[in-house]
Amino acid sequence: MMGKNAAGPRTMNPTRQQPQYLDLLLLTYRDAFAAGSDQSGRRSWWYIVGLMLLVAFFFSLVMLVTSPQAMAVDLGQLEDLTGGVVPVVMFEGHDTFTNEYVYSVKVINQTGDPLVAGTLFLVLSEVLDLSGKDVLGSLEVPNQEGTIGGKPYFVIPAGGLSELPSYQEGQPINVRLRSPDYVIFYPPSFRVIGVRRRATQSLETLIRQLTDKGVLSEAEAQEALRPLQRLSE
Repeated sequence: MMGKNAAGPRTMNPTRQQPQYLDLLLLTYRDAFAAGSDQSGRRSWWYIVGLMLLVAFFFSLVMLVTSPQAMAVDLGQLEDLTGGVVPVVMFEGHDTFTNEYVYSVKVINQTGDPLVAGTLFLVLSEVLDLSGKDVLGSLEVPNQEGTIGGKPYFVIPAGGLSELPSYQEGQPINVRLRSPDYVIFYPPSFRVIGVRRRATQSLETLIRQLTDKGVLSEAEAQEALRPLQRLSE
């Protein structure tokens, strides 16, 4: 009779993590530390490690800001683009029974830089009544997607693109404001926060310069650029 395995049946570990970029890089370039490796090989290795750490930082930043829940906690990660990204507010209608006002809001990117899609947020900053008092706290916003710093926000759509190009308009957003107290107010004011594409473009430029100087090979440059290319997809 065959004895039972004391260790019990083998099971797959569902919590096992997939290999990370840096882990794969270590496996790919492990020979750089082998005995007899020349100094240029070791120098290239450290350049690659440094670049991959930079890529990991930018990748983590973009992943963080694409989560509205994370955004509400760490608002400082986003840039205030108000002034460079101009909200255009148009009145659409008013329901006298519920005292709900509907506005169509689109933004125009005048920053001179492309803006990363999925990281752009239209934040309702204030609503003034006829006396000039901010009554936003007394209003209902039925279609808000969450709050940032206690203010309702809406994700700005980019029409399926990976970015909102410079001097282009985003798709319109319907903003519904309802006053249970039947307060009369002026059209709302908005702020825009998000991430420019400029940061990732600067990193791509640095990698290309190192490649042109012969510090990195073409294969090494492609490996370093791979996470950025995935962000653009």
